[in-house]
Amino acid sequence: MPGNQPLVSASPHSRAPLRAMELSGRALWLSFAAATTGTFMVNVDASVVNVALPVLQKTFMMPIATLQWIVTAYLLVITGTLPVAGRLADWLGRREVFLAGIAVFVLGSVACAVSPDFSALVAARIFQGFGGAIIMANVMAIIALIFPPEQRGKALGLIGSVVAAGTLAGPPLGGLLTATYGWRSIFWINLPVGIWGLLGSWRYLPRFARDRAFHLRTLDWPGALLFMLATSLFQFSLVNLHRPAGWVLLILTGLAVYGFVRVEKTVALPLIPLRLFRIRAFSLNMISGLAYWVLMMFPAFLLPFYLKEELHLPIGLIGLSLVPQALAMIVVSPWGGRMSDRYGVLVPGRIALGLFIVADVLFAVLPATPPLWQVWALLLVIGTAAGLFSSPQNAAVLNAVAKPDTGLASSLLATQRNLGRAMGVAFASIILSLVWMAHGLGATPSHSNSQYALWFLWGFRGVFWSGVGFAVVGLATLAQPPAAAPKGPRIDSQKQIAISDQGAEGS
Repeated sequence: MPGNQPLVSASPHSRAPLRAMELSGRALWLSFAAATTGTFMVNVDASVVNVALPVLQKTFMMPIATLQWIVTAYLLVITGTLPVAGRLADWLGRREVFLAGIAVFVLGSVACAVSPDFSALVAARIFQGFGGAIIMANVMAIIALIFPPEQRGKALGLIGSVVAAGTLAGPPLGGLLTATYGWRSIFWINLPVGIWGLLGSWRYLPRFARDRAFHLRTLDWPGALLFMLATSLFQFSLVNLHRPAGWVLLILTGLAVYGFVRVEKTVALPLIPLRLFRIRAFSLNMISGLAYWVLMMFPAFLLPFYLKEELHLPIGLIGLSLVPQALAMIVVSPWGGRMSDRYGVLVPGRIALGLFIVADVLFAVLPATPPLWQVWALLLVIGTAAGLFSSPQNAAVLNAVAKPDTGLASSLLATQRNLGRAMGVAFASIILSLVWMAHGLGATPSHSNSQYALWFLWGFRGVFWSGVGFAVVGLATLAQPPAAAPKGPRIDSQKQIAISDQGAEGS
């Protein structure tokens, strides 16, 4: 990795020694705790926001098609800025940029908590997204630099535990806080956690050496701008497909993608080297991963509304009702890794996508008022499918590329993850609108209407029927990388749980 040559400490009493170093003992684990605070915070934040969506809908009197921007705007910013955030850290200093990312995320959380209206909340979420991107882009690199090689696998697994803890804690915490103190409290909780992250990182993280060969002039700015433009246009086109403007935006998205490809083929140091996508197993599994994240976001985004509209659950119980999925993921993920190491990605991947099909069909035929245990059972199926799929599929992506490209492939997986989540929310929103339009209700029927629970159920079923199609896409594009690896050694899939789930909000 560029920029990890040692520097001489300016002072023996410096609280943050000026060297990129492998730490040990108490200093190592204090550094780990400080660095992973951001990971925990990002995961908790996304989970609690999903739980609070029905309350936010009532507060702002917004249809789901508009309300989804609270989630989508955040994910979209992360998607568009992740490729740049890591390179800026190489140039400006990884510790300094990481501290800035935590500060931006905390300030964005405070701005969310004090937002006077819906537009201000979305703007604050956009600002928060910049901080989230910086955190995600740097945590893995920091851990890799401070841990000696023989302990890095253990560290990756522990990051996976931090991700799981944040994902598991988010729903019940979000439900409890929202029910007791209101929706603003779900953002205030980031303040004490973020302050520890800032102070701990400032005190315990070493100052990593900068990449002196890198300069802002060498960054692929045209590629970065076109990438952000293409992802943004794509998102706006998806949520407006029921209008002619949506199709115009889709055409503009195609033009932006074409321009991005042309730029990446000509610049000396492309933002995203397109040569990786000429590797069949890499490109196919990236598509399969996108389908997986769309499938994951359907229940994450819609179930809080379903539990509120159809089962009339209080917000606190809604949060607790989302826990079974996270529990199943935690239990099953190690088995997914072991199956991948023994059989490759196809066996656990196909079983997982088959389970997604079963779960989506059963969600699509749920009655208006099923017993709550049925919802919990389906969430256990979703969590089992996610545990079987995520680690093996991401290990397959990493095993498809040469060893020097593993870091680049990991960053592309993070981009894929957030783009897939944003697509999942957008597809859920537009499918709801299309189902409602097919029933003559218009794209955004009033949620204050006495018939809205029935209308929502129609749209909810339509979204999960479409989920079967996304699972089929995932099955069709799942690919096993070559067993003989001239490109480098295979990646242990169990050690990739942390990489694949880094910042896995709401999963």
